[in-house]
Amino acid sequence: MTPHRWWTWNSERPAELIHLASGLQITPVLYAASKERISLLNPGPEITFGRRPVGDALIEFTTEVAGTVLQWQYELRDGDFIIQWQVLQHGEWGLRFWVNLCLTGTKDLNFVYDRQTGQISEAGTNRSFSLTSEKKPLLVTQHQDLEALTKEYQDHGYFYLASRTESGSFLALRFNLEEAPSMNIRGSLGNDPMKLIPQEFPKPPTEPKEQALGAMHDVIAWNHVWDAVNQRPYTALSRFWNKKKFGGFGVWLNDILYNAWMWSFFDVNRALENLDAVFAHQTDTGNFPCLVTGNDAWLDRTQPPIAAFVVWSLYEKTGRTDILERYATGLMRNLDWWWSKRQLGDTGLLCFGTSLDAGDGLYKGTKLAAKDESTMDNSPLHDPVPFDEVSGLLLAADVGVNSMAALDGELLERIFNELGELDTAQQLGERTVTHKQRIAEWLWDESRGIFANRMISGEFVSTLAPTSFFPMAAGIGSKDQSQRMIQGYLNHPSKFGGEFGLPSVTRDDPTYTDNVYWRGRIWSPLNFWVWQGLKRQGFIKESEQLAEQSWELFKKNWKQRLCGENFNAETGEVLDQPDTDGFYSWGALLAAMKALEN
Repeated sequence: MTPHRWWTWNSERPAELIHLASGLQITPVLYAASKERISLLNPGPEITFGRRPVGDALIEFTTEVAGTVLQWQYELRDGDFIIQWQVLQHGEWGLRFWVNLCLTGTKDLNFVYDRQTGQISEAGTNRSFSLTSEKKPLLVTQHQDLEALTKEYQDHGYFYLASRTESGSFLALRFNLEEAPSMNIRGSLGNDPMKLIPQEFPKPPTEPKEQALGAMHDVIAWNHVWDAVNQRPYTALSRFWNKKKFGGFGVWLNDILYNAWMWSFFDVNRALENLDAVFAHQTDTGNFPCLVTGNDAWLDRTQPPIAAFVVWSLYEKTGRTDILERYATGLMRNLDWWWSKRQLGDTGLLCFGTSLDAGDGLYKGTKLAAKDESTMDNSPLHDPVPFDEVSGLLLAADVGVNSMAALDGELLERIFNELGELDTAQQLGERTVTHKQRIAEWLWDESRGIFANRMISGEFVSTLAPTSFFPMAAGIGSKDQSQRMIQGYLNHPSKFGGEFGLPSVTRDDPTYTDNVYWRGRIWSPLNFWVWQGLKRQGFIKESEQLAEQSWELFKKNWKQRLCGENFNAETGEVLDQPDTDGFYSWGALLAAMKALEN
C-alpha cells in the first residue's frame, strides 16, 4: 500500500482517514447532546464494518451513537477523497447531534477556513490541500488535539463559541443532522475537489462464491493497518492487537501468515508485506517467534511451520521466482531449527517446546509456553503429556505439527528445485520422505483407525482433535486409512460431525462442553487444513461438504458483520463467551474455502 493514498491506517480509530506521505488526518467525532455521549468511533458496538470492494477505492460502514444511525461511504483516490454520510435513524432531534470532521497533521500544517465559500485550504507548507463540503459547516473550531475537543464537549456541550476560528493546525468542522442529514465532502491534494464525481457503490454480489471472496477481502482490508513502531503496513489479527496497550503492534506468527495467504488472491504486494512482517523477526537460530509485540517477544517458541505453504502459493499465482529467492533461505533455516530444537528423542518425530536458551518472553520454560507453540494453547491434547523442565519439551509427538513440517519440507523441495539448487532439493526430499514414513508408522493408531498424538512412552493420547486429519494435507496415509477416518470420525455425530464443521475436540470428549477456546469450539484453521487434506486425497464430495458447512457458519455471523476468532460448535455463535474476538482475520478462512471450492 503506497503512503501516497488515503487509508484507514489507525487501529484505534477505524473511521479515521490518514495520508501517510503528507501527514494529513481526518477524524470523525460524533456528539449526542441528549446522552452527552462523545464518540471517536473506536472499534466496538458503535461502528459496524461494511463492504470494502476489491480495488480499495470504496469503503462503507455504519455508526450508531445514542440511537442515531449513520451510513458512511468513503471514496479514496490516491491524494483525493470523498466522504458521504446519510442518516438512517434519528435518536434525537438532529439539531443536537453533531458530526465533527477533525483536520490535523504534522506540526507545520495550518488550515484556513474561508467563511464566504466554506472551503478549507492548507497553508504554511509546500503541499496543496483543499476541502469543500456540500453544505458549509455551521461552526469551525480550533483545538490542541482530539482530547481537547472532547473536553470542550464535556464541559460546555454543543452550543459554545469560544473556540470558533478561521485558521489553525487542528480544526473541527461541525455539522448537525438537522442541517445536514446527508452530506458530501470532497478533499484533494493538488486538485480542485469540486471536480471529483462520486462513484456509485457496486451492488452486492449474489453468487455465493463471489460473496465469499468479497467477505474475505472485507475482513482483511479492515484489519490492514499501520504499525507505527516498525514503520510498516501489515494486516493485524484484529485491530485490537495493534493498540498501544500491546506496544503498538502484534505479530502472531500463523495468523499473519494466513493473512498473507488470503491477500495473495487480491494484492500480491500486501501478501509480501505480511510475509516481511514475519521474516523481520526471524532469530539468528532460524526460529520464527510465536509472538512479537512492542512489549514482549516469545523467542523461545514458535508455531507450526506453514510459511512455505504461503510462499509456494504466491509463486503458483504469480510465477515470480524472485519471491522464492526472497524467502527460501529463511524458510530452510526455520525447518532446520525445528529438527535441531524439537526432535522427540529417537522417534524421528517432532514435538512442541520452549527453548530455555532463547529470549526472556512471558511463560518461558513452562508447560504453558510449550503448549503455546501449538497455537492450540489450552487443548486437552496436552493435558496428559509430561513436560520435561530440563529440555523444555512436551514429551509427545504431535500429529499436527509433524504433518505441517512434512508439508513444509515437501514444498521447500519444490522451491529449491525451481531455483535450480538441486542438491539442497534432494536433501530436503530425502528428509521429508523419511519423516512421512515415521508419521505413517508411529502416529497411526490401528485400534482406533485414526492418526493420533503419541507420548514418548508409546502411549497414544486419548483425546482427538481435527489435527488427526492433517496427515492427509501432507499426502500421508493410504486411501483406506483416510476412508476409515472419514467414516468413523469426520461425519460421525459423536465425533467431529455436526452442522458447522469440526469442533476442536470430539463431541464425546469430556472437555467438549467446556466451550472455552480450544476445548470444544470451532476454529477456522482446523477446518481449513482438513479441507486441504480432503482435496489432496481426492475426497471431493467430503471437501465440498466441509466447505459448505464452513460457509454456512461464516454467513450465520456475517449477517451482523461478525467474523469470529472461534465459534460455538452447537449454535455457531461468536460472542457467546468472552474469550473470542468478533472481527478476527483468520475467521475469513471459512469464506475462503467456499470461494475456492472447485
